[in-house]
Amino acid sequence: MEKNMVGQSRVGISPSVIVGAIVNGKANYITLGQCGGLSMNPPMVYISINKVHYTNAGIKENGYFSVNIPSDNVVQKMDYVGLVSGRDVDKSDVFTIFYGSVDKAPMIEECPANMLCKVAKVVDLPNYDVFFGEIIETYVNQDCLTDGRLDMKKINQVFLSGGKYCYVGNECGNSFSDGKALIKNKD
Repeated sequence: MEKNMVGQSRVGISPSVIVGAIVNGKANYITLGQCGGLSMNPPMVYISINKVHYTNAGIKENGYFSVNIPSDNVVQKMDYVGLVSGRDVDKSDVFTIFYGSVDKAPMIEECPANMLCKVAKVVDLPNYDVFFGEIIETYVNQDCLTDGRLDMKKINQVFLSGGKYCYVGNECGNSFSDGKALIKNKD
């Protein structure tokens, strides 16, 4: 198969998340594609936000943020909170808010999964702040669980791919299992 060099552009898909924070005493949200898991013990995630965004100051001030996993039924609102700045528009009533054990990071009722995160570290890059957060609590809608575990097919998590929102949910393998057939015995 022939490969074409396409420059430094990103290839593939980015999971879209809505990050919640309290900024100047009000709930605020920003849509991000730069989010991912870091470790399982302790459970940690990272988010990367351009320094020009309003949300950064609230996360730094309060030490908490939420990561809300959107489904396909909130795409319009998700896109909206990514298009407008909290400096200019009050976004506190775009979603139905709930809080976990700490009231410093609003979570979104309309999103099927939510994580309350405590800032563990902030990395100062030239144009971005990268927030490392320890997941303190995770909430999942009952109808998105199968046998007590998160079922991605039921969430329809939104991803960004080529300027379009889409969702992915089909299983294509079993983690920590399918690759065992390739492990050679050392007998």
